[in-house]
Amino acid sequence: MKNLLELPAIADATHAVSPPDLDAILAGRRPATLGSRVQELAREHLDGQLGIFLLTGMPGLSVEHATEVTLAVSQLLGRLLPQDSQGALVRQVADRGLRLGEGRTGRYSDSRDGGNLHTDGPHHPSPVPDCFALFCVQQAESGGELCIVHAGALLERLPDRVIEVLQQDFHFDRREADADPPTVTRPVLSLGPPMRVCYLREYIQIGHRLPHVPALTDRQLDALDALDALLDDPEGQSRIRLKPGQLIVVNNRCLLHGRTAFTDAPDHGQKRLMLRTWIQRAEPGSRSAV
Repeated sequence: MKNLLELPAIADATHAVSPPDLDAILAGRRPATLGSRVQELAREHLDGQLGIFLLTGMPGLSVEHATEVTLAVSQLLGRLLPQDSQGALVRQVADRGLRLGEGRTGRYSDSRDGGNLHTDGPHHPSPVPDCFALFCVQQAESGGELCIVHAGALLERLPDRVIEVLQQDFHFDRREADADPPTVTRPVLSLGPPMRVCYLREYIQIGHRLPHVPALTDRQLDALDALDALLDDPEGQSRIRLKPGQLIVVNNRCLLHGRTAFTDAPDHGQKRLMLRTWIQRAEPGSRSAV
């Protein structure tokens, strides 16, 4: 499968934010030069073959300032979507001592687990985010690499019978204690156009174990196993270890992502912290949300 992050194009999809532009954002302004560059990167790379772009040059920011930058960049790309029932637009992705799927609310972003490649927000009532931004405030002592697989590469290797099943509706657990209804139904794969993937295996399994939800069929389980076998293949994954002060934007329609398991430094030392936004892309030619 194609290893995206080894393509020479990754250099073209990277922009170093200048100190004046960073100062302008932190002063509550939106520098036109940075806005134009972000829109250009989005058109050429986020919405193009690569599916990502990267902003660098912002190390040492406080959580508050990093949040301001993440919001400002994200708003240039479209409308921010809430990530929980409280309406949070920025989620801190960190180890909270929970496991994926634990209880009624434990989410991937609360754990230090690796693997489980997925798309963001498959359990979220419409709309599902078109892309997400991830700002690295602090990296883990070890591990925590971002892993990416392009859905187009999966389609080249999945049998037609598996693709047919993945286009059926599945129940995704909402991961909210009082969600009503407790699941959302959508296909894992929509061929479009445009193509879209919605996937997180654990949320599907939890959803189909709930009362009044049909159990997964043997054909569905076989299809999910075939998909996971490709996703778990390290040779098919592109990997990048974000550094503090880097912000990556990822196309959530056609890229699946996860991470390697990570370990934080003991005794209140280095703790991995990422800031995430979910974004519904602005229509081509429309004004941004800012």
